[in-house]
Amino acid sequence: MRDMIILIEADSNACRSMARRLRNEQLFCRILPAAATGEDVLRQEPRGILLAGADQGEPAEIPCLESLLATGLPVLAMGDAALSLALHLGGSLGEKAAEAGVFPVRLESAEDLFDGVSANERYIPACRCIGLSAACHPIAQTENGILGFRAAGKSVYGLAFLPETNDPDGTQLLINFSKNICGCTPWWNRQVFLDRAMEDIRGACPGETEALCAISGGIDSGVCAVLGNQAIGHRLHCLFIDTGLLRKDESEEVLGLYRDKLGLNVQCVDAGQEILEALQGVSSSRAKVRIIHEMLQEIIRREIQCMPGVKVMLQGTNYSDTLDAPADAPAEGLTVIEPVRDLFKDEIRRVGEDLFLPANVISRQPFPGSGLALRILSEVTEEKLSILREADAIFRQEIETASQNKRLWQYYATLADNPDPTGTGYVIILRAVQVIDGSAAIASRLPHDLLERVTDRILTNVPAVSRVLYDFTPSKSYARAETR
Repeated sequence: MRDMIILIEADSNACRSMARRLRNEQLFCRILPAAATGEDVLRQEPRGILLAGADQGEPAEIPCLESLLATGLPVLAMGDAALSLALHLGGSLGEKAAEAGVFPVRLESAEDLFDGVSANERYIPACRCIGLSAACHPIAQTENGILGFRAAGKSVYGLAFLPETNDPDGTQLLINFSKNICGCTPWWNRQVFLDRAMEDIRGACPGETEALCAISGGIDSGVCAVLGNQAIGHRLHCLFIDTGLLRKDESEEVLGLYRDKLGLNVQCVDAGQEILEALQGVSSSRAKVRIIHEMLQEIIRREIQCMPGVKVMLQGTNYSDTLDAPADAPAEGLTVIEPVRDLFKDEIRRVGEDLFLPANVISRQPFPGSGLALRILSEVTEEKLSILREADAIFRQEIETASQNKRLWQYYATLADNPDPTGTGYVIILRAVQVIDGSAAIASRLPHDLLERVTDRILTNVPAVSRVLYDFTPSKSYARAETR
């Protein structure tokens, strides 16, 4: 049995928030999809299962709940997953509260789970009390009814609420379940990761075997490149593809850091014109992403053919990537190593600090793989790229000068054609978002004088722009703030 917890992703945002909390407490965990079976879980050999639901007041979809319970492992269901568990164990659900509210919660009869957790008020977006069957007894109640229960004689628990943002009691619940009930120990830390990553890279590159790592300027590929360089030195070839779609001065900054300052073995491929030609006449964001992705893969395959000693590919796949999308097929004959595969983005940033990467790389805000092409809301041209670079640079500079960047998840400019057929000039749309509730993102209420200053500078210095707008559209997920 491995010293870890498996989280079942009945809700993506809640599940990943809980996983990060456990990792921050050095308790290792992995995420499986909502449709995972008990057999899928047992193959991971964990010590417990956490069912992570949303907080909508509706039972979560967990198709193989019976199979998960049949593993005999301790189970904690939280949020809407607790409602599903209650129904599965023969219980019932009361009416959902008409609106969100703060409810005093009394805790009882589960000392191991509630050790160090105070009975206090909790904000519950969609409170729904539970009617228990004879097979369960209550462990958390409000004046209106039961919110938490335990299956009699089993280490199976349900709590129909979630840890709140910055909630130490919520984190303590997760710690108690992992340590007191499942017997996990806090062994997961950055040094463990670094030792394992270096060992994996060296093991995949014995003798004079060479490896390739494509770097984009982001933290994921940057950490992979530095790890690879420390493990096998100049047997690692770093490939930087200048797509022509990066922000102002970004190509020079990437080469200046990895090639000139850190001394990595970096080769730069100028693919700007090739990619721009492929994007002619294309306005759809989805089509742009597909075309650029396919071209990048083709360029990498082409370059590998000129490096006969390369037998290994280092990819900057992070943990969220593995959950959201299938991995790219590697070039034929190559072994793929994914050094940061087990890490969330915030964990990778902390590893970057250990590797002495500069602050501007560690704190680099999310940037799409398709670059500025995704931020041009029409066909991509050299003229539009030049205009957008200048406007975006002005916006970012003013944000950082005003020290607003420290509270923002993302801030950038997009470019649109003028919707007025008789009008001239382009429209620049500014967007700055901050995270709320650990998942969703809302437009930041930037100071009015800051927005006025940005607008004035853009209109003065980028004459092709005729209007500047601010985007207040909220996003259900901060990780997808650009696609809403």
